[in-house]
Amino acid sequence: MASFLWTEEDVLWCCGSKRFAKELASASPFSGLHHAIQSACGIWFNKVATFPPSSLLSITLVDPFPHLLILQIDIAGWLEAFAAHPPIGSISTSIRWSKEEQSAAMATSNDTTLQELVDWNIRYQEKFGFVFLIYASGRGTLEILVELKVNC
Repeated sequence: MASFLWTEEDVLWCCGSKRFAKELASASPFSGLHHAIQSACGIWFNKVATFPPSSLLSITLVDPFPHLLILQIDIAGWLEAFAAHPPIGSISTSIRWSKEEQSAAMATSNDTTLQELVDWNIRYQEKFGFVFLIYASGRGTLEILVELKVNC
């Protein structure tokens, strides 16, 4: 069975959270992919995106019955990870995984659609405060633009 030994740099290659990268690298090596994924989930939800840092977001949801569910998450870890992502359609990105993920979009784009992506990315970031994230692998520019516009 393959062993997975990851450094902080390896983890930062796909997730921009420095705390997560440090924790996951410290937990390495892993006996296999399943072990690595279980560890990553445990670290993210129990150490990185946990309560009670100062950036606490508290959401109260009311169900049809008079019961309350309080969901508390630390948004700092999430926002740090989001910030590592270049805007979709960014042609100046030097991040290898981002270029690979966006390759279909870039292959189906032209100057007009690239400019439209730039414009809608700006709108999205102004509205929500972070970059628009989408699983772009295999998706063309028009499909991504539709999702971006719908979510903005």
